[in-house]
Amino acid sequence: MNNLLAETLPYDEYIATRSHEPELTPAGLEQAERLAHFFGDITSPEETDIARRTSISERPVTAIYTSPMLRALCTTAPLAAALGLAPQVWTDIFEHGGLFTGDPRTGKVVNFSGLTRQQMALRFPTYVLPAEVTEEGWWWGGYEEMAQCTARARRVAQTLRQWAESRADEVILLVTHGTFMDQLIKALLGAGEEPAFYFSHVNTAISRIDFLTEGFVAVRYLNRAPHLPLRLYTR
Repeated sequence: MNNLLAETLPYDEYIATRSHEPELTPAGLEQAERLAHFFGDITSPEETDIARRTSISERPVTAIYTSPMLRALCTTAPLAAALGLAPQVWTDIFEHGGLFTGDPRTGKVVNFSGLTRQQMALRFPTYVLPAEVTEEGWWWGGYEEMAQCTARARRVAQTLRQWAESRADEVILLVTHGTFMDQLIKALLGAGEEPAFYFSHVNTAISRIDFLTEGFVAVRYLNRAPHLPLRLYTR
């Protein structure tokens, strides 16, 4: 819903009215369902030949990790059902900025702690919740500056590199957010400090990175959305 507001309102009006925890739009719900159908190999007459031919992986998906933000949790639900997996909430893969209202340019922001453990369990009963999701929520950092997001992405990238060794036979999906994905991909590729480029993704687009031997990674593709018709290409 915040994305929709940002497209239709001037920035000052958008930042004054945005939600700290937006729901998916009707288009977002359809995107999530189409993503689930694609991963579950369910085709419909609207899908193109490339959607039928495109392979996500040569092996079955073994695990799904999702951001604790509501829009990511909602996007994950049909995907997990299609694959028959219990999603695991990973509090480190939330979107840059955190949960807040107010204007970061002035420093006048209000922090929100996010869904509590009980709220998350009631709405998403099949999800595996880590200890970081408490009865008070999971986020207390106020507005997260980009430098903090970059450090967090590097921490996640290091975990993924470790998993590439300890979980080498697995295919792991992350359901996360645009700016954080940009930072994570840069961290995985060793892009250095403040590179002058951005990896853009449309909503529910898929990127695939394979971990090879001796620390090498292979970017198989970025921002691919064969499950979406053009009318559902949104950011």
